[in-house]
Amino acid sequence: MNNDEVLTECPNDNLVQFITDIEIGLDIQMVIAPKLCMTMVQAEDSIDFQPFYLGEVLITECQVTVNGELGYGYCMGDAPQRAYSIAIIDALLHMTQNPLQTEIHLFIDKEKAILTKSRIEEYNQILKTKVDFKIMEQD
Repeated sequence: MNNDEVLTECPNDNLVQFITDIEIGLDIQMVIAPKLCMTMVQAEDSIDFQPFYLGEVLITECQVTVNGELGYGYCMGDAPQRAYSIAIIDALLHMTQNPLQTEIHLFIDKEKAILTKSRIEEYNQILKTKVDFKIMEQD
């Protein structure tokens, strides 16, 4: 699971609270306020491995500068707070001299652990409903 996936799937409240805590003292300028737009979703054919487009999906995009560094935030759906938060994190991670980088990575790692645990629990719940046809044949 990469950092982008963690930021787009972690609970919005956790992400917003984290940004609220770290944005104090940062010079944040809005370049493009969070807005809705559409983008094409690309996939790959599993037989020929050729790319094709599934169709359009609604996303929220945002661009900010943090202490002069440009950051982009994109996420599926109508989620202006998430796009704004992702844009700030993107800008901070691209800074060469950033004392918050360790704090950001700790947040991402913590959220990744929570998401991983949740996925494992979900997978285990699904396994409980799995039918073993070999056992059914023995009757």
